[in-house]
Amino acid sequence: MRVTHLNKGPAGMASMTACGRNILRTPISVNWNEFKDEPTQYRCVKCAASKQFEVNARMDERKSLSIA
Repeated sequence: MRVTHLNKGPAGMASMTACGRNILRTPISVNWNEFKDEPTQYRCVKCAASKQFEVNARMDERKSLSIA
């Protein structure tokens, strides 16, 4: 089964995903915009429950409120 992970920070050799995996060891890891566009059944459960997911979702909510 295909599982997509959320990148936690900038790209680099020591970068991690939101669930704590090394980006080099994850077959599919994407940035926030691609992760939220991914169907929920393909998202990593740990990444979707992470603090990084909550922070990104909160920032999107603030952006939408400031635009409206």
